[in-house]
Amino acid sequence: MSRLWELTAVLSVSTNLAITSYILYNLWKTRWQCEESDEPEARVLMFPDGGYQCNYWTAGHCHFENCTLLHHKTNKTRLKELLEGAVKSINVCMFVLSCAVLLDALIEAHRKGVTVRIVCDNMKISGSAYKITEAGLDVRVDNSPSMMHHKFMIIDKEILLTGSYNWTASGAAYNRENVFITDEKYVLDQFISEFEKLWVTFEGSSEIRYEAITSCDVIRNRFVHRSNNKS
Repeated sequence: MSRLWELTAVLSVSTNLAITSYILYNLWKTRWQCEESDEPEARVLMFPDGGYQCNYWTAGHCHFENCTLLHHKTNKTRLKELLEGAVKSINVCMFVLSCAVLLDALIEAHRKGVTVRIVCDNMKISGSAYKITEAGLDVRVDNSPSMMHHKFMIIDKEILLTGSYNWTASGAAYNRENVFITDEKYVLDQFISEFEKLWVTFEGSSEIRYEAITSCDVIRNRFVHRSNNKS
């Protein structure tokens, strides 16, 4: 009886060790595969955000009690955060550039030492966009009869953002737009190649015809906050 009990105990311990080893091996294998996986990451930002975001709230605090602008994170905010996360370079190829929040993020990145290059369509850069050249950012424009209709951005040559969205405040607030984000190397390389080709093509072409308007998000913020202040 004693011998049978000892044999049972040994078998039980051996079985438990085998099961434990199998579980640990599979956990290790799963983690290794995740770490070594070449599968690209991808996500999508969908617009509209549902309204204009309060610039005061974005900057840290809105002191207007009756402010009707958005006081929460939006997809435009998420784009801004991606710009703020750039370490080495930001290459922007954009048909329309007028959103003050995103332009300010580009300027701040430039001030931190990030190389910022912009290719845009000559007739579609307006409003507060004059700040990007005043701040010393490299801008090249398509002065040809055709349109530079691309809408994409490359961060650190590692992240691509592309889609239908132009950098306008009203587009983010009300238009049905999309931004696709990926680090898939093959796709990324195609856009890097296109940007470099356009950068060379438009060399020496930096004259921008500014439209005499102010960015829509700035107008909306001023109007709403003045109205709230009077009330």
